[in-house]
Amino acid sequence: MAELQLSFSRFQLTQIERACAMAGLFVLWLMPEPTAVALLYGQHQQQTVHDNMGSGSENIAMIFNMGVGYCDVCVTTTTGGVSQIKALSGSHIGGEDIVQNIMHHLLPNMDSLFLSRENNEMKAMGLLRVAAQDADIKLSSQDIVMIDIDLENGLRVCKVLGRPELKEVNRKVFEKCESHVEQCVFAARVDVEDISDVILVGGCSNIPKVKSLVLELSKKDEAYMGMDPLEAVVCSAALEGAVAYGVSDPLGNLDLLTIQATPQSIGIEADEHTFVPIIPRNMTMPARKEMWFTTTLDNQTEVLIVVYEGEGKKVDENRILGYFMIMGIPSTPKEIL
Repeated sequence: MAELQLSFSRFQLTQIERACAMAGLFVLWLMPEPTAVALLYGQHQQQTVHDNMGSGSENIAMIFNMGVGYCDVCVTTTTGGVSQIKALSGSHIGGEDIVQNIMHHLLPNMDSLFLSRENNEMKAMGLLRVAAQDADIKLSSQDIVMIDIDLENGLRVCKVLGRPELKEVNRKVFEKCESHVEQCVFAARVDVEDISDVILVGGCSNIPKVKSLVLELSKKDEAYMGMDPLEAVVCSAALEGAVAYGVSDPLGNLDLLTIQATPQSIGIEADEHTFVPIIPRNMTMPARKEMWFTTTLDNQTEVLIVVYEGEGKKVDENRILGYFMIMGIPSTPKEIL
């Protein structure tokens, strides 16, 4: 099982499959990390029902997953071992952006100082990066951190960094996180008051500002305590593999199913390079939809259909998935067929 971030394109997924094949690994399933965690959450709810010898009621959970290079949000409903993904939202923003912002805060002219990329400059940049990462980690458990680092190139950085400064230099990152949460809840068509649990996943979810932001938006006092944020994805992958291979459990705790949703819209190119979504984002999979299109030329007997994924209004804003040719169209005036 390979767990991936939501913002990966089909091309990136194909590259991962090829890399695994080259390494001698058989990929049974590629699954977005938040939906895998939803399966694990469903298993926890099944276990709770069996332990209490009761009947399962519907639970709505919001999964916030933030790592080094991604921020993914998912809203799922779970009942009777079946988890349905209601909405997904995500982007490439993540912990790396936070580290880079801290580095620029510690050394504002960093870009101009490290232009030549010589060995001594690369070493200095590495030392600055380590200091930024260390400060980010320490500020998860303390209010301020003292930074005193000799970059060994004639520069020395001495600064006191507190949580308020961390919040300010990463304001755009936190605003993007907030936007993903709000978009996902809106797309799922649920009220935040109806969310039973908020599940924080990934190392960056431990950042105090990130944690407080997500809990504040979801109107919760604390996050779901049934999972380790650093182990949830790995445990989810193991559980998904067990379910896929038919591993049984006498108590029925592995009678699980996750109903997926499309993480990105899928559509085709129309007139003037316009992108027309056929399968919109967050539509339950598998999906089928019919739309009518007409020819654009008189006596046109064939047409090339180019398929894209993304949310841009123009096809050049999205990613191409593939194409196919429709042939044998009856010869008629344009816009008839």
